[in-house]
Amino acid sequence: MSETEPGGPEGAAEVPAEEPAAAAAEPAQPAAEAPEPGSAAPSDGTEATGAGAPDGPAAALTGDSRPSAQDTARSAPRRETGDGGDFTRYQQARQQNALNKLKRSAVANGSGSAFYAEQLTLGGDSGVEIQVLSVSSLTVAQQLDSHQDVDQQSQMAARLAAQHILVLAGQPGSGRQSTALTLLAGCCPDDRIKILHSEAQGILQTLCQRADDLLTPGGFVVDLDDQPLKLSTLETLGHLARKHRAFLVIIGELGRVDPDRLRPHAFEHRRPAVGKVLAVHLRRLLAGHPGACPHQDCTTEHTTAFTARMLDSQQVQRTLDGAPSVRSVVEFAEVLAQSIHAEDTSLGDVIGQWRDRLRRLAKQLLQVPAETSHGPVLDPHRQAFRIAYAFFHGHPLSDVFEAGEVLSATVLPRYETREPAPTNHVFERELDQLIPQEMRASGDAMSGGRTDDNPRCARLVDEELMHAVIEVVWHDYDSLRDPLREWLTALVAGPLERIRVRAAHIAGILLSHDFDSVYRDLIRHWARKSAAYRQSAALALEMAAHDPRMVGRVRAQIRSWLSSPRWEFQDSAARAYGTLVGAQDVPDTLWALRELGTRPELAFSSSVAFSMSWLYLAGAPGPTADALDRWITSDNDHLTKHAIRTLLILSRYGAGPDRRDRPVLADTAMTDQDRADALVRLWRHALMGQDSSTRAWDLLRRWLLAGDADKELAAFLEVLVPRICARPLSLRAGFYLAMWAGRHPDSRTIRQLRDQPPKEGAASGSAS
Repeated sequence: MSETEPGGPEGAAEVPAEEPAAAAAEPAQPAAEAPEPGSAAPSDGTEATGAGAPDGPAAALTGDSRPSAQDTARSAPRRETGDGGDFTRYQQARQQNALNKLKRSAVANGSGSAFYAEQLTLGGDSGVEIQVLSVSSLTVAQQLDSHQDVDQQSQMAARLAAQHILVLAGQPGSGRQSTALTLLAGCCPDDRIKILHSEAQGILQTLCQRADDLLTPGGFVVDLDDQPLKLSTLETLGHLARKHRAFLVIIGELGRVDPDRLRPHAFEHRRPAVGKVLAVHLRRLLAGHPGACPHQDCTTEHTTAFTARMLDSQQVQRTLDGAPSVRSVVEFAEVLAQSIHAEDTSLGDVIGQWRDRLRRLAKQLLQVPAETSHGPVLDPHRQAFRIAYAFFHGHPLSDVFEAGEVLSATVLPRYETREPAPTNHVFERELDQLIPQEMRASGDAMSGGRTDDNPRCARLVDEELMHAVIEVVWHDYDSLRDPLREWLTALVAGPLERIRVRAAHIAGILLSHDFDSVYRDLIRHWARKSAAYRQSAALALEMAAHDPRMVGRVRAQIRSWLSSPRWEFQDSAARAYGTLVGAQDVPDTLWALRELGTRPELAFSSSVAFSMSWLYLAGAPGPTADALDRWITSDNDHLTKHAIRTLLILSRYGAGPDRRDRPVLADTAMTDQDRADALVRLWRHALMGQDSSTRAWDLLRRWLLAGDADKELAAFLEVLVPRICARPLSLRAGFYLAMWAGRHPDSRTIRQLRDQPPKEGAASGSAS
């Protein structure tokens, strides 16, 4: 979170300038299985050692007092005001930088083939941008030729034909897209199939709003990525699909999309038998091989025998058992087909080559040639830009240029001796020369210089190549470790939130490779610097916790920060609890945040309020609201201030993509009287607080304006607001309502409340 919040006596959380109707940026969801919480015995509260594994985490001193190469900044002051930053912008940056794959595997998805012949971009009123990608008839034919039926595929086809909508919930890499294209090909012409995708949340809600523009007679694959799906949204889309004679197949992740709750429209998609997938692709690849093979003795009988031998091989079967995805099996078939004339004794080498292909490609991309057409002086820039291109996969090229320039021109010269000094020839740095074709996705650049991305983005041939480059840079180039740490440190101090988040995620991936070294020389120093660094340290630990092997160590480290006597580490712990690590164990997280919230050292920080807000939005509104109610009535003044800050943050968030105009806090209180009573207490404290009243009154005005577009919300507010504004707030409320009525003469909700007589007594449980 950036240091953009205006400093004030209490450092209340700044809120963005848009109306409360704006959609809430949903945080990343908790992992499906909550790991065992690690109980760390604190020492100095700075580092959890290798003993902090799930079996017995413990915190201990590192014994290393020397600063790292990049730790040159001055120590942060003991207290900070306004260090929270913009919660909404930070949430959006986290979504854009979602990277949940930590285990590098050369057999992971991605073959570099492009499915799309053209791409259009349409933006809805909600600001969600949808990419419409047309699938060629040739691609559909290839899919039909090689597709293997999955369980219940006949029932899927019948449901799609009858209702025009279907949901496939399965793990990425299980062949969902191939099944979707096959099902759509049975309902519409091959040349009328498109894929809809959006990096932002709310693609289905935007599709409902823009159905007249987006839906045409034909088939559509809607890629939800990791977004959830509600039955009401699904039924609305089904009605619109039938109206426009369109067929929709929605692809979602199992867990985020529950087939049992969405029946009869949804099916669990299990991957087909990988042996059959290998067989069909191997036969397809070798079908025309004898005619093009230079070996004179290569015949159809030879290819048939080779195929049978590979399918019967125990080595091949053991390799298939470890294949993580259907797409990886397709790639394995390609590698085997290329070794048709190799000796059987070399099969192990072929399998090893396939397993390690991305790592070898990464090493090849980073090698320094002895001589280039431009001389050796451009090599450092070329290497730096390739690293930046890989690390910032999916980001606009402007981010790649900026990050690459920091590495090439600012960081690397401190570690290299360059004689003679390089001459800067601007036109020698063309993208096609800096980034080789085997590194870029085939859809990255179109013919004639036209690009589909706007802005144009970095696209790797395989997103797993990013993880391979990270591992190669860290493990195979020892002299790159210090520059890499310094580069990441410079990036997390930059002005762009999305660059800071990605740099923190890269640090988290490095933690999964070498926790002790990366924590000691990088993360620990971030955790005791300014707010931007502390937030990056928390995100790095969150990223590392995606690796099941690291969960115990991460939780032990956060608990060690909590127990530290240094307020910077305590603040870093508060920020870390506002991540997936905190959502995995909500009771423990609420206990820890309460413990941190009582400490005077964090009274001027918004980190506790941000983490409480994230926890509320991440799927634990009930326990979080109960905790806030206890905080607002607590004898500890610091807890009361953190509860008010949390209210000021959450009051800006909508109830979801399908109810953007309704504040999320009001939505939960409309059906729960206890929640409504707690909300009254929160609002009264905020409206009477010396440091929060101005902002709270303005947010209450926005709630009332939102009620003009929501009759249920208006009816709720007409009961709730008089309770909030009971004495001693009645005179001030009358003043504000009269002023708002003049500013918003068309607001029925404000007019209705202005005309109500003031409450005679104070609301129960109100602030004095």
